[in-house]
Amino acid sequence: MATLLHAYRVHARAPRGVVAALTERPRTLRALIQDSGLPRRSVEEILGCLGDDLRTATGGTFVLRPGAVDRYRTMIDYAELRASTPLDPLAAEIGRNGALVTTMHELIASAPRPRAELDHVPATAATVVRRAVWLATHYDLRGAHLLCVGDHDLTSLAVVLLAAAATPDPARRGPTVTVVDIDEDLLEFLDRSARSRGVRLRCLYADLRFGLPPSVAGSADLAFTDPPYTPQGVSLFAARGAQGLADRERGRVLVAYGFSDRVPTLGWKVQRALLDQGLVFEAIWPAFHTYEGAEAVGARADMYVCQPTPATWKYLDRPAPARGPATTAIYTRGRQSTESRPVPLAEPVIAAATGFLAAAPGRAVFVGERPALDAAHAHLATVVERGLPTAAAGAGGPLSAVADLSDDPGPWLTRLLLAVNADRLAVIVTADHPVLGAGGGPRDALHPLRAKWVPTPEHDAAAADQNHHGGGDGVWEATRLVTFAAVDPAVLDPGPRLARWLLDRPHGKIGNVWRDGLIRIVRKADGRAPSQREALAAVRRAVADPDLLAARLIDLPRHSLAATLAAAVASVDPQPGGESAAGG
Repeated sequence: MATLLHAYRVHARAPRGVVAALTERPRTLRALIQDSGLPRRSVEEILGCLGDDLRTATGGTFVLRPGAVDRYRTMIDYAELRASTPLDPLAAEIGRNGALVTTMHELIASAPRPRAELDHVPATAATVVRRAVWLATHYDLRGAHLLCVGDHDLTSLAVVLLAAAATPDPARRGPTVTVVDIDEDLLEFLDRSARSRGVRLRCLYADLRFGLPPSVAGSADLAFTDPPYTPQGVSLFAARGAQGLADRERGRVLVAYGFSDRVPTLGWKVQRALLDQGLVFEAIWPAFHTYEGAEAVGARADMYVCQPTPATWKYLDRPAPARGPATTAIYTRGRQSTESRPVPLAEPVIAAATGFLAAAPGRAVFVGERPALDAAHAHLATVVERGLPTAAAGAGGPLSAVADLSDDPGPWLTRLLLAVNADRLAVIVTADHPVLGAGGGPRDALHPLRAKWVPTPEHDAAAADQNHHGGGDGVWEATRLVTFAAVDPAVLDPGPRLARWLLDRPHGKIGNVWRDGLIRIVRKADGRAPSQREALAAVRRAVADPDLLAARLIDLPRHSLAATLAAAVASVDPQPGGESAAGG
């Protein structure tokens, strides 16, 4: 142990702290990592040096043999170490918000499970409150807009709950907080939790690889993100945060990022990726964040306060191809890890898709990153962002589309069904797709889209392929073809026909699309035409959250999408008392 401590030289305080903790009471391996900030391998080396002096106690905890305590405390100069422990400048303020720490602990425990394939590692409740306290003590948040670029840690809830406790007077404006995230279960949990506690959050769906919702771009004063810890992931999430800023001079992007001191090259690559975007590190607060996991990096991460420069805006304003090829591989684990290898679709699933297209003459388009069929080609990112390009879809005659969603983490299928306007659609997905269920199971998640698409299982090709995804997982995943046919709008009642109007125009502002559709459908049903002002007033009466009217339908999380379409149907169908919402 003396040799190991000597090797650490000026950095020996952390390993001395591990030994000191073991002289005090039993500690778990996770607690030793969290408290010291040392990577798991380093802590295990320290434990290994203790040999027979280390005891394993109940619950998998470790403690030093009582007879060895004094000897080790002398070795590490225990009294000096504990007397010179630096003070936490936020400790007093966090202590005053102990009730909020308890609340966040309960919320984190009840939140949707962390998704390993999205690099979810939850921060501790104390860390989440630390973030909120730090923001409140370093920035003037009155009337400010905070954008959380991903929020599996529930930082958004901590911020709004802290602000509500500090400013109980409703006349005093606290911060507005918007969350964009790919995890729709998380977004629903955040929305429900905020409403139940009388605070407001704006929750929007976004796969940041495909872009930032337009209603969020250029709107925020601050952006906070705890991204995947790869150069690609940190770079992408920070860039989306910068795109969300309204003030190009005073806006800031706050990034949580940590790396092991055993692998400094990874930290260098990530920092270089941020610098390449023109971001300057205004401050780096070391070991700011603590996690229930992430032990390879010491269960800690630093807080990077990044200031954009003119070079940032030049970088972001360039067309996407000029910034380099787009990639969906940004995570450390799973089929979309940076080490995964793209695998072409195998012949069986291609044959099934080819047969689907051959069954109906007309135009054909393939949506995916690599053309795999004899059809016009469109990239998935393009289709999600803008719909099928005219050049790919062509003009005139029936249109059939096939899309490769074999890498879909779950929500892509819903976005594709929203974005594609065609007569027939076939989608290649994994056999255990989270929305469809294994073996062609329940499709309840797609129920809100019933005014646009009807499943045609008679054309499905189950388990048509075996795709191998790299990244060291060695997992072979079955894929299958699921098919849909477009619903004829003429057979729909007025309410569902308005829902279909919205579903066919998912890239327009919901308020504008809804208003125009209401005018058109009411005119056709009743022979009268409400004015634009009357129609817009009816739309505003129909929704619980007027802010959603500025968003696009394709940017709504699953639960908001269903509620919005149901409200649209109700705005046309007769209401109690015989009036429609449009007739007000």
